[in-house]
Amino acid sequence: MRQFHPDMTIKEFEQHYWYKEDLKRICREHNLSSHGIKAELEDRIKGFLQGEIVPDKRKQSSGQRKRKSPAEISLDTKLIPDGFKFNQRARGFFKAYYKVSKFSFTKEMASALRDAERRSDQDMTVADLIAIYENGKRIRTTSPEDRTYQWNNFVRDFNSDDRTKGMKNKMKVAAYLWKQVKNNPGSKEYNGELLDKFGNELKK
Repeated sequence: MRQFHPDMTIKEFEQHYWYKEDLKRICREHNLSSHGIKAELEDRIKGFLQGEIVPDKRKQSSGQRKRKSPAEISLDTKLIPDGFKFNQRARGFFKAYYKVSKFSFTKEMASALRDAERRSDQDMTVADLIAIYENGKRIRTTSPEDRTYQWNNFVRDFNSDDRTKGMKNKMKVAAYLWKQVKNNPGSKEYNGELLDKFGNELKK
């Protein structure tokens, strides 16, 4: 594993692939919160490398939400200040709302709640969750969590390409190609044409 040191640059940090457990360990070693998804940990460490103190807003919001419980759930129930939780009580509300015998919370709903905690959004309501459920996904597609999924899928497809088998410095190559894709309009997916397009740069 690449050795982390507090005087490395952001560029050096981004050039290497860090597993979530590595990031959590780095956070603990440098008195940073190790709570959150991988993208949050990465942002927290980057802030640390830049000399910033990065508060863990999601942990604070999550604690606020978990300490409370709504007297009753309605469309106007606010997720964080009223203490909304994905539990049997909430499931019962959605079953009654949709007049169904079964109801399953979706990945998009859970992601939206985490995003609200991350932004300390005190105004998001159950009605907003219903809109997200009915749309199938949030309109926001560039949250830290979304970027993490895109990167993981990019690396998976990169490693599946026969042309990358046995390649030296594979993660460096993947990170370089991802940077080109991430910072430009268009698809954030890997395809073999990237190896041809940036072949000269990769040789360097």
